[in-house]
Amino acid sequence: MMLEGKVEIILGKGRGSAVRHDRTVNISPMLSGRSPAEAITCISSVYGVCANAQSHAAVLALEATMGVAPDRQTACARVLVTSMETLRENVLRIALEWPRFFGGEPEGASVRPVIGYVPRIRHALFGSRNPFAIGAGCVPDRVAALAVIDEAEALLADGIFGEPLEVWRARRGMAGFADWCALRRTAAARMIANLSERNWIHMADAGRDAVGLPHTGSAVAWPRLLAGNSRRVPFALQDGVPETTLFSRRLAEGPVESLNSSGLGARFIARLAELACLPAEMRLLLDGQGEPGTMTETDDGTGIGVVEAARGLLIHTVGLRDGRVDAYRIVSPTDWNFDSRGIAARCLATLDGHDEADRISLAHLVVNAIDPCVAYQVRAA
Repeated sequence: MMLEGKVEIILGKGRGSAVRHDRTVNISPMLSGRSPAEAITCISSVYGVCANAQSHAAVLALEATMGVAPDRQTACARVLVTSMETLRENVLRIALEWPRFFGGEPEGASVRPVIGYVPRIRHALFGSRNPFAIGAGCVPDRVAALAVIDEAEALLADGIFGEPLEVWRARRGMAGFADWCALRRTAAARMIANLSERNWIHMADAGRDAVGLPHTGSAVAWPRLLAGNSRRVPFALQDGVPETTLFSRRLAEGPVESLNSSGLGARFIARLAELACLPAEMRLLLDGQGEPGTMTETDDGTGIGVVEAARGLLIHTVGLRDGRVDAYRIVSPTDWNFDSRGIAARCLATLDGHDEADRISLAHLVVNAIDPCVAYQVRAA
């Protein structure tokens, strides 16, 4: 069951494109009448993609509605689990999918250990407990958790970047990345090299002025804006439907900012910047020095939970009646990014004038750069 539906991209002859997002499933009837604990169990069982992030947003929304607030240590530990899931999902997509864009073979064997990192860090932080149960408390084994983070960083350095993460994070501009591509032969480096060789680094540049959602580090409590728009999502801001991607999340990181672009190259570099930053950020959370980066809000009895997931911001909203779910809504990054006025449509509009074969190839790259997990189809009209 594809709970987020499917995206269809239709390329007109020579000019024009359309993005259709078929939201086929409404989860509210599945959860209506359930207790909060039952709702958490249901959500964790039906989502195959980003299951931890979905459970995380769900427990935040439900706890907000119930007036339950986790302690800081538990809040940080939950984010550590979700962050490791983000690391895993992006590593697997890079190793398995990026090679096909330049005629290579999947490189899953080199990153196979990443599959075990999420259950291991869950156990290190929560033992046999569910991190996303209502009122959960963590029982952290710092040594065990740190060992998983260290292994994840070593895997990234060897299998994704081909060099220490701090070395890659110090690279700036296309000259710095050209040097990286020349020195390293990982799938990630070959992907950027392939875009450069085809002069596609700056393709699909929708402009750096594209509106991004205020992410959880922002001082803007934007879930109130969600509530103020009658919970209609996506809502349009001044320049259109906001973007929530790894590019908008990592735009201020040095490697991304130095490219001064929102084209394909910058978007794929942003995916890599996410991975290059995560281990250090997770260590800070483990030591109690980082910020959880989640948001909760209540509005007229409705709880709102917001987490940073592998593809962008994920929102759950829930209303309870007599202690049971009365209304439930999930707003995924796909809802924003593949709206007919969203960032995917704006990127695709820049491809007009290219021949059909290039437009189709570029359209596949646009989708992968924005959301590598979405089910989609690209076809020429």
